[in-house]
Formats: sequence, structure tokens, C-alpha cells
Amino acid sequence: MVSTNFYEVAMPPSKQEKQDSEDEFTFLTFKLDLIKTDMISRADAAYVALCGLDVRKLRVLRIICVEPGVTASSVSRQSLIEKTLLSKLLAELIQRKLVRRTVHPDDARHFQLWPTPAGLRVRDQAHELGRKLEDEMLSPLLTRDERKTLGHLVDKLMRMFVKDAARDRLAAKRTC
Repeated sequence: MVSTNFYEVAMPPSKQEKQDSEDEFTFLTFKLDLIKTDMISRADAAYVALCGLDVRKLRVLRIICVEPGVTASSVSRQSLIEKTLLSKLLAELIQRKLVRRTVHPDDARHFQLWPTPAGLRVRDQAHELGRKLEDEMLSPLLTRDERKTLGHLVDKLMRMFVKDAARDRLAAKRTC
């Protein structure tokens, strides 16, 4: 029988894992991308079934719920979604009445984004489902302590990358 497990297909047999230090399977970025792709694919199906939104749209909604009044530029930076695509995602969230937008009081060229009560409910439902999904995906492989350690390490990496990105944006503004 042919395996359809994504990781079994993508990862080399264990005897070959120690093969060559230049093997693409040794790079953390490659491994993280495989894990991310598979986890998002599974989560997308569950989230769409629950609330009709995929992971990317929920990421945008969550940012707006955490920071009511946020601008689209800030959402773009925080979500790592380029502005053209973000505009389409926001249009859908607004059309579904999960988000509303208002003209920024300090600069009429910008809009502020606000969650609606319906948007807050969807975010809460998705948050609960997200906890269950992570537990279902990770608990067969990792103990509770290992999951805590993994979360801590990922948080540490995130803080470093966010800090570096902020420093890079500041440096770019100075050179303009």
C-alpha cells in the first residue's frame, strides 16, 4: 500500500537521515514549512466547516479583535499579508459583518478596523476550535511538557523575529 502521510512521503527513511549535512531535510526552515503547511491544511478544513473562514482570514480577524481600531497597514505588518491580498480579505470580513471600518480621526487617508459582535463571537468559536485542533495534532506525538517547551521556544523565536523586523523597518525609514 502506498503511504499518503505527508511526512512519510516528504521525509527520508531514518537510515538516510544522517546521510549528508547538506541534505535539504536538515534545514529547520524546511521542516517548519512542512509542519506549517500540513497543520494549516487540516485547520483550514475545520475552520471553514465551523465558521466559513480559513486560517488567513481568521488571522486577520484575530488581530482586529485583539487591537480594535487597528489600521490596515498595521494588520498587514502583523499578519505578514501583503496589502493587496489583505484588502480582499478585509472586504470579505466587512461584507460578512465581522469587521467594520471607520475613517481614522487623525488622518482621513487611513481607516480603522473594528470587530463587530458577530466577529468577536466567530473569533471566540475559532479560538476554542484552535485549541482542540492543536491538541489533536500534537498530543499523539508530544507530551504536555514537550508541547509547553515547543510553545516556549517558538515564542522566543517569534519575539526575536518581531524585534528584528521592527528594527529593519526603522532602519528603512531612516534611509528614505
